[in-house]
Amino acid sequence: METIVKKSDITLQAKDGFPLATTLFLPTAETFTDAIVIGSALGVPRYIYFKLARFFAEQGFAVLTFDYRGVHQSQDESVSGSEIKMAHWGSLDLDAALGWVSREWEPQKLYYLGHSCGSQILGLSPKAHTIDKAIFIAGPSGYWKLWEFPYRWGVWLIWHGLPLLTPWFDEFPARALGISSVNIPSGVARQWARWGKSPNYLWDHLSDEDATRYQQLTFPLLSLGFADDHYFGPPGAVKKLLQYYPSVHSELQLVQPQEYGQSSIGHFGFLKQNFSNNLWPRLLKWFQN
Repeated sequence: METIVKKSDITLQAKDGFPLATTLFLPTAETFTDAIVIGSALGVPRYIYFKLARFFAEQGFAVLTFDYRGVHQSQDESVSGSEIKMAHWGSLDLDAALGWVSREWEPQKLYYLGHSCGSQILGLSPKAHTIDKAIFIAGPSGYWKLWEFPYRWGVWLIWHGLPLLTPWFDEFPARALGISSVNIPSGVARQWARWGKSPNYLWDHLSDEDATRYQQLTFPLLSLGFADDHYFGPPGAVKKLLQYYPSVHSELQLVQPQEYGQSSIGHFGFLKQNFSNNLWPRLLKWFQN
């Protein structure tokens, strides 16, 4: 029988006081023992993951979704978009989510599902070591040369064009440019472009403390890439990301759309409801094993 799920909205406070819009999914019986935190892709509101979160809750997990600072409902009018960095999403926002779950729910097992940039920034969180298992979905390293021709030139253009545009905006019009679901803080866009021009992406810009944290993470990790994700998470870039988590027990799986009777999946297709009977149970089984 399908477990009835209770959905509720709360506001978390990051360590620096920034308010983070958060939605929780709980089995109404509240007999869960394990919890999942979902880390969104860049500029993707948390509601995009609600169907997937509800699916996990129906299987008995407690699930937390949240908006990064400056995205959708996580706003603070006193903070300029130029002051918000992509690194803050990991070091402060994701850290707040992981800390809240550990403190309030005290799960026996804490799992993490990171989509796209949610896979990249995990090691920036001081609480990343509390994770028992993780799944990365379409999580690439962002260096432009990891994209195949001709897509790499589009990525190159984005990385070199963003710094020219960001001084004109506090809220960068990423949605109008087709690189995000909603607009993003200009400081995020500027840092993202800087990382993307570096051969080792954000890992060329880490402090010694952050670099050590990435090296010391040891949880089991499943990384899923999609063969037709040419624009945002090409297989070569997804494979490259795992080099920056050198001590995790990683398993890389490349999904062909035809495996699920689809002509395409791309970067966001896995979130569609029609994968609830095949691909989503694959994720569930991996967490449960």
